[in-house]
Amino acid sequence: MELNSLRQPKISLEDYPFKQDLENRLLLAQFHSNDLLVLEEILYSSLQIPIAKLAKNVDLTEDELIRILVKLSKTGLFAFEKETIVVDKELRKYFEVQLLKFDPDFKPGMDFLESVLRKVPIHVLPLWYSIPRTSNHIFDSIIERYLLTPQIFQRYLEDLTFADPVLMAIIKEVYSSEEFKVYGKDLIEKYHLSKEQFEEYLLLLEFHFVCCLRYEKHGDTYREIVTPFQEWQDYAYFLKKTETPQLPSSAHIERKRPADFSYIQDLTHLLTLAKKQPFAMEPTAETLELLFKKMEGLSSENTDYVNQLISKLIQLKLASIVEGRFYALESANDFLDLSLENKALFFYRHPLNRLSFKGIPADMVTDRVLRDTEKSILRVLTTGWVYFDDFLKGVMVSLSETSAVSLKKLGKSWKYNIPLYSDEELALIRIVVLEWLFEMGITAVGKESGKDCFCVTAFGRSLFGS
Repeated sequence: MELNSLRQPKISLEDYPFKQDLENRLLLAQFHSNDLLVLEEILYSSLQIPIAKLAKNVDLTEDELIRILVKLSKTGLFAFEKETIVVDKELRKYFEVQLLKFDPDFKPGMDFLESVLRKVPIHVLPLWYSIPRTSNHIFDSIIERYLLTPQIFQRYLEDLTFADPVLMAIIKEVYSSEEFKVYGKDLIEKYHLSKEQFEEYLLLLEFHFVCCLRYEKHGDTYREIVTPFQEWQDYAYFLKKTETPQLPSSAHIERKRPADFSYIQDLTHLLTLAKKQPFAMEPTAETLELLFKKMEGLSSENTDYVNQLISKLIQLKLASIVEGRFYALESANDFLDLSLENKALFFYRHPLNRLSFKGIPADMVTDRVLRDTEKSILRVLTTGWVYFDDFLKGVMVSLSETSAVSLKKLGKSWKYNIPLYSDEELALIRIVVLEWLFEMGITAVGKESGKDCFCVTAFGRSLFGS
């Protein structure tokens, strides 16, 4: 699905009567409050309205009303018949949608996008967008192809190109702005656009699902505002709100082990000792003393940790138990010759390497789930040390159908659903970040003020940053 979404839309405005659309947008951009008042009254009245009655309803003189009606008549929304105006039923539907953009509570979401696409003949849409011609519901197919998940839409954005660099500049400007909105007037001035050029650009960007237009009241007039569609804005705001704060440099962090590759080094020391002198499965005090001289920060209180290292080496067939004694196997020689980074990669990719997920159903820990959970660290890849609980607030990985982040229709509106994780899923994320990735030197783990904290190591950044 992601590969298919890379096929860019092939939009040609000439495929529908866009000139009138542009004229209407230019007119709306010049609206005063009385213009909007009259348009609202026309749209929500009967199809035939006496001019005198309309003037009374909007509290304007007939001369004031006539001036506004002459301006609005350029849209083709209505025609004059003696002392009455007769409204075009189809165009009324079009302007009902346009009128929404003046509402201060207007949110330009997928329902609005669907109404935008209705302006285009239905047979044209499969030509513009990479969707099956036999699709039962064209809009749902468009959602699935371009917008279904944040990853699909992000990939689409990254690969989107236009011959005119101004279009790309507008997108960058909007998406990098503090509140994801830019005033149309500022874009027109910055890129030296005519009003006609600006409206045509925005029409194209709407059809490409990346930007849309709404209006903000400013005195008696209205200012054009360019934003992304609402669902992406909401998702982007969530990302901002859940950015994991970095622990201050003054924080007193007690690391679980002193170096990024301490776990790998501890395994190496244990294997080297066993290679020189195999020892009993229950290491003697003398053997432990030899080990702890090499393993910085460990003491006789850490025998459980040593036993866990022994189990890991047996699991990966680097060592074995023979007649109750722990021996390094021939395969250990190649491992010991590797650099620390390559030893970590050896563990990371080893098909026999498994972590014990206590209290988590075995069928839940699939390779896909494990890899997706590992990717949760991407949000703090370069952040430094963070509290694990702060990090957890912004985790968005698909661990099950219920936690998959996708665009869903809820009632009349659409939304990228933010996952709610079960206790087992939260436990899985904790074990992966604080234990599994720690063993490979991808995360460094510790405590600060009694709370779990971690950071992605330089090795982890090189591995996941690509």
